[in-house]
Amino acid sequence: MLWLREILAAHQFVLALVHGQAFFVLGLSIVFLARRSARLEIARGLVPLAVFGFCEALVAWSPAWSMSVSASAPSFAWSRLVVLGIGYAFLLAFAVQTWMPPERRQWEQWALGGGLLAVWLTGLIIARLDGVPSEQVWLGGEIAARYGLALPGGLLGAWGLRRQTYRTIEPERLPSVKPHLRTTGLALGFFALFGGLLGPPGPFFPAAWINQEALLQVTGIPISLLRGLCGVAITYGVVRALGVVLGEIELWLESVERMQALARERERIGRELHDGIIQSIYAAGLMLEGAQHSISREPGVAHAQLTRAIGSLNQTIQDIRRYIFDLRGEMPHDDLETGLSEMLKDFRVNTLLETEFIVEGEDTRPLGAERRQHVFQIAREALTNAARHAQARRVEVRLRYGANALQLRLSDDGVGLSALPIDKGQGLRNIRERARLLDGMLDIDTAPNKGMALILTVPYRT
Repeated sequence: MLWLREILAAHQFVLALVHGQAFFVLGLSIVFLARRSARLEIARGLVPLAVFGFCEALVAWSPAWSMSVSASAPSFAWSRLVVLGIGYAFLLAFAVQTWMPPERRQWEQWALGGGLLAVWLTGLIIARLDGVPSEQVWLGGEIAARYGLALPGGLLGAWGLRRQTYRTIEPERLPSVKPHLRTTGLALGFFALFGGLLGPPGPFFPAAWINQEALLQVTGIPISLLRGLCGVAITYGVVRALGVVLGEIELWLESVERMQALARERERIGRELHDGIIQSIYAAGLMLEGAQHSISREPGVAHAQLTRAIGSLNQTIQDIRRYIFDLRGEMPHDDLETGLSEMLKDFRVNTLLETEFIVEGEDTRPLGAERRQHVFQIAREALTNAARHAQARRVEVRLRYGANALQLRLSDDGVGLSALPIDKGQGLRNIRERARLLDGMLDIDTAPNKGMALILTVPYRT
């Protein structure tokens, strides 16, 4: 194993850079995930861990920066020491947070870490004012920060994560999250050993016997390698665990959005049924009553009333068919082409409009069920608007499979979008929202009295 020792010894500078890179990625990952889900308490609770990651990265990179420091070396050493202490204080604050209920985390999580940090800084100032040489203050301050902040922070965080895993995560979700949180907890525990207990050698116990130099002499492994591995493991565990949680939350939010959209659509259809169809039937009933009273005295008037009543009832039948088309449930088909074909067939029967369905290319990369339903609902909404508002005689649906995306084009020969009420209503908003959920692009090509074409482009997911 002598060759391995020689390789590690020759690349200590590179290992220090990798050590810093691992913790810097930890901080960046948490920041991005927290910004993505700023409303979630779990994301906000990881911010102290992100600050610790950034501070640890700066400390790990300090040997590289010290090469460019000449006259300002004392100020650089003081800055490194302060950053180290602040980072470990935030690690301790994160660890304390895992032990406290949510209602007490706002201030109590900072009390212990902030108090110990204040005591530590005060000790540095007093020692320096008392004439202790700067080198001894730097050494003693680093050892004190590692023993007093990093060591308890890592141990408390490791045990607290394990405790929170069983207390706050629902049993059915535990198998998907538990391995990643266990990885994070174990990594924090090892960091308590390699980053807290094993520091620079000092003139007192245990730093005189248990330190990073002794580890290097016994095993040949630089401490930066072990700390860097801890950083990689913490980053992996946090990102994967938070990714699982956020993924499930996004699925739940999408289901809520679908239920809300369905509730709004049912409310709209119910309102239109009451205001439109029921009133039309009531009016037809009044016409029939009038015809009944006048059929013996004024047959011509009665005939005209019967004709109007029949026309009104026929129109009501068409409206009811359209509402039935709107209220159809989700398409059960496994492929987009079959579902759209049957949807268009129902549309033609219910509206008596001329339709044409064209498919270009082959479906080599089928959409998932969730995305397929969004496409179905967009097509349904567009067809409904064409039948109800566009005064169209013909509707064409063109499905084209491309190399990187599929394109759905629905066009009619009606009055155009400017004459339709959907540009100010819920229909077009629903279409745009579903296109956003598909990560797709929606284009509308229209002109007065020249019809409208709705073009949906949906990229394939890799």
